[in-house]
Amino acid sequence: PICGGDVKREVILDKKKGESAAHYCSNPKCFAIEKERMTHFVSKKGFNIDGLGEKIVEQLINEGLIANVADIFALEKGDLELLERFADKSADNLISSIKNSKRISLNKFLFALGIRHLGEEGAVLIKNSVFDENFKFSQIKKPDDLREIFSNLKIEDLTKINGVGEKMAQSIIGWFQEEKNKKMLKRFSTHGVRFLQEERFFDNREKFAGKTFVLTGTLERLTRDEAKDLIRKVGGRPVSSISEKTDFVVLGENPGSKVEKARRLGIKILREKEFTRMVKVQ
Repeated sequence: PICGGDVKREVILDKKKGESAAHYCSNPKCFAIEKERMTHFVSKKGFNIDGLGEKIVEQLINEGLIANVADIFALEKGDLELLERFADKSADNLISSIKNSKRISLNKFLFALGIRHLGEEGAVLIKNSVFDENFKFSQIKKPDDLREIFSNLKIEDLTKINGVGEKMAQSIIGWFQEEKNKKMLKRFSTHGVRFLQEERFFDNREKFAGKTFVLTGTLERLTRDEAKDLIRKVGGRPVSSISEKTDFVVLGENPGSKVEKARRLGIKILREKEFTRMVKVQ
């Protein structure tokens, strides 16, 4: 590692792939880890801050302008104008992108935090199963509200959710118990980060709960991520590969071999217009 920290080896057991291993730096203050954490945070599947790529993140860290992800929301135009390659317009554009990113869905916020073992689908499961049903999501408006929620949760509460294992649950609870993370949640709120109060699609949630959807080809009106979000909102689950357990295949332009496999297995194939008409609230 760039920081000279110790390397740890973690054995990974997978029912399908068997045993493998991951190696990672054990130094929590490692520069490279912090840079990757911030790059993950601002990525399209996280806060989606346009113009804030890996090189800019590294530049901001090197100049001492950001030390953690919460610092991003404290940046001002004057901070950026002093940096190399930052013209007046590019500084304006980045500050505008940061401002626009402050309203975010709860699951994307959780994913952006980079909590170990918590992926994109896991974050959706947490939001749908815990917040929507048990804690009335409408009352959770800002990151600081999460501190009280998670201080009352136990690992067993999370492992009751289908798809959430013990490692993921331990990692989530552990993250929210750390004092530095509690302070960071408060700073997010202070800088104006707020959760979107999303359309609920109640009429269709029960109808599509647990149904699996595979996307293939290029959709005309929706991006791949937008289509996945729509599937999740109605209680469905987007998956990457087709099996006998797949419920629907959504077909775009120039589809791959998945559509032929779907036909062989007798899986319902939907064109984009049929898909959006079927899942959206009328």
